[in-house]
Amino acid sequence: MNNRTPTLLLDRQAWLFSVKTFLAALAALYIGLAGNLSRPYWAMATVYIVTQPMLGPTRAKGVYRIVGTLIAGAATLWMLPHLVETPLLLSAAMSLWLSACLFIALLNRGPRGYAFLLAGYTTAFIGFPAVTSPDTIFDTVVARSEEIILGTVVAVLFASLFFPTSVRPMLRARIGSWMGDAAQWCRQILLRGQAHGPRNRLAADLVQFEALIEFLRRDDPRHAGAAVSMERLRERMLLMLPVLSSIADRLGALRTGGRALPPGLEPLVEDIAAWLEHPGRSSAGEYAALRGRILALKPAVDGELDHLLLVTLLLRLEELVDLWQDCATLHEAIEHGSAPRDTAHYRIAATRKTDARHVDYGMALFSAASAGVALMTYCALWIGLGWEGGGNGAMMAAVAAAFFAAQDDPAPSMLSFLLWAFVASLVAGVYLFGVFPAVHDFGSLALVLAVIFLPLGLLLHRPQTALIGLPLTVNLVALLNVQNTYSANIQSFINSAVAMFIGIGFAVVMTRLFRSVGAEWTARRLVRQGWTTLAEAAEGHGQQDRQQFAARMLDLLGLLAPRLAATPQGSDIASVDMLTEARIGLNILQLRRARHGLPVASSQAIDAILDEVAAHYRAQVAQRRPLPAPPALQAKLDASLKRVQTVDASKARDEALMGVLGLRYGLFPEHAPVAEASAAATLQPTA
Repeated sequence: MNNRTPTLLLDRQAWLFSVKTFLAALAALYIGLAGNLSRPYWAMATVYIVTQPMLGPTRAKGVYRIVGTLIAGAATLWMLPHLVETPLLLSAAMSLWLSACLFIALLNRGPRGYAFLLAGYTTAFIGFPAVTSPDTIFDTVVARSEEIILGTVVAVLFASLFFPTSVRPMLRARIGSWMGDAAQWCRQILLRGQAHGPRNRLAADLVQFEALIEFLRRDDPRHAGAAVSMERLRERMLLMLPVLSSIADRLGALRTGGRALPPGLEPLVEDIAAWLEHPGRSSAGEYAALRGRILALKPAVDGELDHLLLVTLLLRLEELVDLWQDCATLHEAIEHGSAPRDTAHYRIAATRKTDARHVDYGMALFSAASAGVALMTYCALWIGLGWEGGGNGAMMAAVAAAFFAAQDDPAPSMLSFLLWAFVASLVAGVYLFGVFPAVHDFGSLALVLAVIFLPLGLLLHRPQTALIGLPLTVNLVALLNVQNTYSANIQSFINSAVAMFIGIGFAVVMTRLFRSVGAEWTARRLVRQGWTTLAEAAEGHGQQDRQQFAARMLDLLGLLAPRLAATPQGSDIASVDMLTEARIGLNILQLRRARHGLPVASSQAIDAILDEVAAHYRAQVAQRRPLPAPPALQAKLDASLKRVQTVDASKARDEALMGVLGLRYGLFPEHAPVAEASAAATLQPTA
């Protein structure tokens, strides 16, 4: 952290954010004190929780925080009066509620999941302190809702009115960086045949774009058109990765043994690479010229493997230039904050976004249940000891167990949370018993709070330091317990602080015992889910949506990439290339679609191939490790490749050729197909 501190202290944007947030927090605290709210400091804490460096995320978090608080209040009003006489049943109900809300939150990776996360642990904040006075629960719920709504409204108003920071510049920079990396990878593939490149990073970035789209919608109503452009851009970015990987395979096969590319192809790929260097200047004329040159190079399919490779390569190059032209057009629309004006060159069917997202129900249920068990176990201990001040620990156990549940191994983050909560308690002790006795008006209170909260605001400005700043800030606000009258009691303070430490520590221990898993364990689950998806695609019938399947597989790749980076060297799972698996899946869907237009014999042969492909992936799922594809499948693919070339020219025949060849290179990359003469057929391919 030391190497970042000087830069952070000199960061003007960080200071502006910190000052603005502190003034908003003071305003919320002042209104709460003036309105004689029961816990005005929660309005101040809410400001620090809700306020983000950009306006869109602040508005989104504010809306979902209010929704989550109201849901939690309603749940507490139902549970507490009915179960307060049976503490164990009440604790069980609170724990089940926490698990249920957390399960839903983990299924919603976007910003709206925050509402369910908050609804889960806010019941603990409202309910556990009220067990000794259940008759006041309605007033407590109303007060809590008032404080949260007050803090949220003030935070959003300050973020909107005073130096608002739009999400658009950051989004434009992220898109520009993504397209720059994609263009660089394209050039590496086209000019030097490098198939790997930054594809894992590109896929991981696309996973995060969904949340950015939601923030863009909240940023400014005038940016609604840009959000539409962003959605369409993300769809095309997702499909570009398997297209590029497929082009790399075809070029690699054509260049095998140092051979030169067919006449006219080398200058074409060089010109496409040059065209990709300047996505902002992609003109319709250049695009049309490149597409015309691609069409002019297509040969007849005459049994020559090189001709077949060239045809499928040119079809993929068509897809590439169509996708890139759309990306450039959409990027320009986002720059201007508008909806796209040009007609899309690459057609994509509209799909529900939830269908294209990986959801691990088992892991979500396990994580949610672990949090509920941790809370219930603490409550049983609290009730068994008869500890009057243990309610604060139950609150913090719920927060710690829920807040980090999405991580593979939450224990390290929870330990960090515990450490900084301890530091916050030390600072709070100094303020409560050394500084606050000398404070007699709101002005002097604001000055003494500024000494500590302005530097803490700097930490909240950056994601790298926010996990330090947030527990420091929020716990400090809660422990200071600012009221209209000074009534600090050292015994009560120590009791609350100790309960907080025990609650968080208990959650850490329970998580370490029952919940923590490594990156490799999660990577294996993700890979098995990908294999299962491929098996289901091969076993399916009828037409499935290509874009939806690609989005789902690349969503898996984006989740998998950081975990593979943390997987120990030598692990068999690290050898899995999920982008190659995505390409195989797209070829499976292409064959599924093409089989309906082929002769019966060819259709039956393709069904047999797909059955073997499904069995291969089912075997990998069953044995939980990658396996070599069976040699018999290789022979069937080679035979089918020759058979399909004899079919009369049609769109179904073209798709079948691309699908079979794609499977052949995807499943057996080390063994090139054998080219033998077959009956000549003229090919009129379509993109």
